[in-house]
Amino acid sequence: MALRETQALVLGALAAGEPLTTQQLSQQTGIATETARVAAASLTRDGWASGTGGVPTCWRITDCGSRLAATRAYREYRSTTA
Repeated sequence: MALRETQALVLGALAAGEPLTTQQLSQQTGIATETARVAAASLTRDGWASGTGGVPTCWRITDCGSRLAATRAYREYRSTTA
């Protein structure tokens, strides 16, 4: 299953390895905060990311997400959001 553009942007931002808040994801990707939250939540449901559950929620990439981000299809998003 291919990721939507917003999901790929968020995955790329998370690929740097540091946990990021929704606000940080929005700032790094240039997408709206709510759009970043929805994309991160959908990545979490699919196992590509996880959320801390704290306030504010911090998102991090999973091992599966790291492998996906390293594939040819999504590699370009890593460099555009780093």
